[in-house]
Amino acid sequence: MKRWRLLALLMVTALAQGETLRVGIEQHDYYPYYRATLESPPEGYCLDLLEAFAEYEGLTLELLPQPLNRLYRNMLDEQNLDLLFPDNPEWARQAKADRHLYYSEAAVQIVDGTMVLANRRGQGLNNIRHLGTVRGFTAQAWQPQLDAGTVHVVETQDLHSLIRMVVRGRLDALYANPQVVRYQLAQLDMSNNYLQLDPQLPLIYTSFHLSSANRPDLIERFDAFLAHQPDTLQ
Repeated sequence: MKRWRLLALLMVTALAQGETLRVGIEQHDYYPYYRATLESPPEGYCLDLLEAFAEYEGLTLELLPQPLNRLYRNMLDEQNLDLLFPDNPEWARQAKADRHLYYSEAAVQIVDGTMVLANRRGQGLNNIRHLGTVRGFTAQAWQPQLDAGTVHVVETQDLHSLIRMVVRGRLDALYANPQVVRYQLAQLDMSNNYLQLDPQLPLIYTSFHLSSANRPDLIERFDAFLAHQPDTLQ
């Protein structure tokens, strides 16, 4: 009997090590955190983090870049995704439709803030009427102004379009992570100071989490990985 129990345990362990981890990621260029577009393979810190977790757990990682709304639909309704990354309990509430998700501890801490032309820095809230965001992103720090209708959000598919709209005066500001914006400015052959974070305008400290609809066991294993592998995370 003991031999059969041992054999069963070994088989379960082997199956777990051979398990394919299906992770949905946003089909978007948010480098250096992540880039997953039709033109290039996934890359960036978040993808390195997922690969390190899969290797640590002996899992086979399958990355599935998709538009944001489709990610939630595939995980919540179709149930053909194990995990989604990055995610946050405060993001995309409408897409989640109040469904229950399991969330990991924070894997990455970032700042989302308001970027303006250098010569408009410090002009205050009253000069922001049209704010740009990437489609599907939540301008969380601006929620009071959005609820009051004093600021109108304009969405585009990518940050390059938002940057050009700010430069041409079609937007007063854009809302994103400053590190990402500086990288995108360099890709457009523009000075990384051309758009600047305005500390007098709304900003928020937020975080990237791993989420799942039906695999709390993977969330627990990811939390253990974060806790036990600080050198790898660094």
